[in-house]
Amino acid sequence: MDPLNVPTLVRAADRRSASGLPAGSAGMEAFADPGAWVGFLDLAPGGTSQWHHHGEWDSYACVLRGVLRWEFGPDGTGAIEVAAGDAGRMPAHVVHRDVSAGDEPLSLILFRAGSGPLTIEVDGPV
Repeated sequence: MDPLNVPTLVRAADRRSASGLPAGSAGMEAFADPGAWVGFLDLAPGGTSQWHHHGEWDSYACVLRGVLRWEFGPDGTGAIEVAAGDAGRMPAHVVHRDVSAGDEPLSLILFRAGSGPLTIEVDGPV
């Protein structure tokens, strides 16, 4: 049997420290496959990542707990909030930062589809 054509399991205890997350963020990685990435991110209330984009990667967030606010747009004036139970999509190349906007810690699952570097840090939005 071809090992690439069988289901794969990564147990919580087997996750590894995530690479490719923006400064200010920490998390765990489950899969880093060509064209796909799956990881977990936690931020304390009020925590913020650096401004960044994900190059050729589209990113999808499923919030388990807390509120994720994606700040983006001219001078960072645009924002959407993704609450527990919601899913959000950040298109490739959009400069943004992640903010834990709720009163409780933010916990989410990240899915990415694309290629190239996972995160490209920038000085701020245009």
